[in-house]
Amino acid sequence: MKTALFILLAFSGAVSVLYAALVAVFGRDRPLSVSPGPGTDWPFVSLLKPVKGFDDDLAGNLESFYRLDYPRYEVLFAVDDRRDPCLAVIEEVAAAHPHVATRIIATGRPPDENPKIHKLARLEAESRGVLLWTTDADVRVSPGTLRRLVSEYLSHDAKIVFSPLRGTGSLSFASLMENAGLRFFTSGGVLAAWLFGRRPVIVGKSILIERAALAAFGGFAYFKDFLAEDFLLGETFAKSGFPVSTNFTWVTCLSRKTSLKRFANRLSRWAKLRFRLAPSAYVLEVLLNPVILSLAVWAVLGLGGWRVPAAVAAGKIALEYTGFLILGQEDRRRPLNHLLFPAAVLAKDLLFFAVYFAPFFSRRVDWRGGRVTIGRQTLIQTPGNRDALAYDGA
Repeated sequence: MKTALFILLAFSGAVSVLYAALVAVFGRDRPLSVSPGPGTDWPFVSLLKPVKGFDDDLAGNLESFYRLDYPRYEVLFAVDDRRDPCLAVIEEVAAAHPHVATRIIATGRPPDENPKIHKLARLEAESRGVLLWTTDADVRVSPGTLRRLVSEYLSHDAKIVFSPLRGTGSLSFASLMENAGLRFFTSGGVLAAWLFGRRPVIVGKSILIERAALAAFGGFAYFKDFLAEDFLLGETFAKSGFPVSTNFTWVTCLSRKTSLKRFANRLSRWAKLRFRLAPSAYVLEVLLNPVILSLAVWAVLGLGGWRVPAAVAAGKIALEYTGFLILGQEDRRRPLNHLLFPAAVLAKDLLFFAVYFAPFFSRRVDWRGGRVTIGRQTLIQTPGNRDALAYDGA
């Protein structure tokens, strides 16, 4: 028993070292191996932004998309209706940048569809771009982000270009936990899957998509019955032979004042989605949490084994701290975040374990203001469908 636990702990520790190494190596925008020349005819890009309510520093996030160093683009927003309070922020930011074509569309909200996909499908129909760039409202970008993404598209004929995520902006303890999780578990896992498995595990915070390739499936509407549209986009394109790529152009996810309850709900929702997408892989996720495994080792060794979890905790904190320094940007400028970071890492890992069991007991998730029951491949369950209708990846 002890030997098996130590083997599992060693494996988990090795994965954590790998994640930290990937974040350290690829954590900054890298020079492009191939880039378009000075006479490049940059394709017109439509920025599609579904928005609902207020995200942290929404105005600053939106503002960053009006400061892009890119010659030809438009910005299209989708809201449920014109009573949404985010509308005033959108209109104020757009009015400050009249040189960028902007449209705002009220889409309504169908009860039995993925609300984000419903918005994106409407925006797709109204857009003019050869390329579609979908980003969430909590995303902030640098001026060169779009040019880098399009460079990857032009250089490698990539039909989807996806971005790893750096979380920052923490002003609450829960946000410090959330941003640490984005940098380490989420982006570390995405980079590992891509570099070692060539598997495009896409997180939908930022995706550049070729319109013509998307149209081959019928557009965004093809994914309207599923909640994990970002993951399924990557799977669908890859299985259909469309090139999917990344040039490690990072985008920033801003989380300033997330509450512990909101963070826990988000972790629970993500856990249920991952379980429905890949049950076998999800079951093994517990092996990626060395802090929890070290506590199991301590329980077997008895009181004298406290050195094991102490050493593991110290090592895990040190590994994640590298990501904090490389990707934390705003976080690292706040001294209190440095002091709270060790506690945030351990609390995050314990919370990850606490919500780990949620998918085994419930298929209902909180989703953009509503409650949704999901089936296989995150199929939205309604009286008119069954799991047999689940996505086939064709």
